[in-house]
Amino acid sequence: MTKLIFNGWGRAGKSCAALKSTPKRSGSNAKPRPDPLPIDDIASLPSGPDILGRVIVPFPPAALSPNARGHWSKKARAAKPYRYWCMVMALKARLKVPAYAGTDGKIAVRLDFFPPDRTSRDDDNVYGSFKAGRDGIADAMKCDDGRFQTTNVLHDEPRSCVVVTLIAPDCELV
Repeated sequence: MTKLIFNGWGRAGKSCAALKSTPKRSGSNAKPRPDPLPIDDIASLPSGPDILGRVIVPFPPAALSPNARGHWSKKARAAKPYRYWCMVMALKARLKVPAYAGTDGKIAVRLDFFPPDRTSRDDDNVYGSFKAGRDGIADAMKCDDGRFQTTNVLHDEPRSCVVVTLIAPDCELV
């Protein structure tokens, strides 16, 4: 018989003895994200002389979602390689701080999120899950991500990627 105790959050919880006898669950059975699809045919992405740089990175892992439950170390284990991967992709794309930003000015960035499937998503959670990727891109540019002035766009079309575009500050965005 499990002894119930009050845990201080308005509901009954298991006692310490009952928790020790509970078998541990194995890791999550989440499917891996599909590889990103090409974006060449998307007309809604900014183009022309206002584009100062662009990199396409994979969609953030589900473990990085602000709504993900679990121990903080699970999120850290997912964030570190994702941050590194985004940094490598930005270095490969040769992203640099635009000349108009100088050494401490704001950098105009547009983030286009293309989810891996047609599942409905909260836009604020998608943006929050990209924090590690944003840090990795800032690492590659050798600047603080607090300088980024972002415009976030969540698309319905599944392509499993995030398109990071450096734009001119006065660029009209769709």
